[in-house]
Amino acid sequence: DDSDNTFTISKPESTTELETGWHLLSPPLGGNHDLVGEEVFYNTAYDCSDGCESLETVNSGTGFYVRSYGETNYEDFTFNGEVLSEFISPLQQGWNLIGNPLVTPVDINSLIITYNNTDFSWWEASDSLGIISPTPIIYDNESGGHIGTAELVTAAGFWVHSFFDDVEIS
Repeated sequence: DDSDNTFTISKPESTTELETGWHLLSPPLGGNHDLVGEEVFYNTAYDCSDGCESLETVNSGTGFYVRSYGETNYEDFTFNGEVLSEFISPLQQGWNLIGNPLVTPVDINSLIITYNNTDFSWWEASDSLGIISPTPIIYDNESGGHIGTAELVTAAGFWVHSFFDDVEIS
């Protein structure tokens, strides 16, 4: 029975409004994305998973920071690539900067956490077993800080802490 499965129809591009301020983003489509050559952003994008280094390209499922100063012609951004129906993000012990690689928002309760070849719900993996942190952390431009969330919106980058190596989110 496929009645419980999600069905998504989308064109192979995704555009998101970019308000003034910092944003924690992730490409919502498959592939390797050139952040400089496509002139997606007026300002430099940063990978802050281990220090903060400038980025020229980013893969699907990778989170990164970029700041907008409200520049003309850069009020939004568009990624082009393959529409993905599923994706696996590997986690290592410690804080991981990853992102929602899908064109649809994802409720964390629908995610599967795999550890030692066993699948768990987000709640089981976080609250019950202590495999990952209980709440993914996003950057909220309105408040100017990081906050917890239960929904990973399209193009959202986020932080998640894993207490073990070789954990997967799908």
